[in-house]
Amino acid sequence: MSEHSAVDFGNGLRAHLGLERAQLDLVAEPTTPPQAVAAAAAAPDAPAAADTAAAEQLEALVALEAELLERERTLTLREATLAGRAGSLLAAAQALYDDVLGGGPSPHDDELGRLRRRKSVA
Repeated sequence: MSEHSAVDFGNGLRAHLGLERAQLDLVAEPTTPPQAVAAAAAAPDAPAAADTAAAEQLEALVALEAELLERERTLTLREATLAGRAGSLLAAAQALYDDVLGGGPSPHDDELGRLRRRKSVA
């Protein structure tokens, strides 16, 4: 896959999911720059600062996961609705086809027609 098509795929997926670029950048960019995390790790109170940064990142991931689960539920509901509509459209099309082209009684099973043919021959 070329780089250009990968960019198009990302844009299409982003549009499909309804994500804006700013929401994606939220995940891509940590709240605390890596240099600050490294400096905080070297400080004497390093465990507290590292825990705080990790907690912020986990909270952001949990929020994004909840958002994705909500969107997945919405998409599943839309899919079920569309499947129901498609089924009713197919049933209506089949009924129309049967009424117009071939749904009536078979000419071979038409007793009245057979009686008329016998009467006209006799």
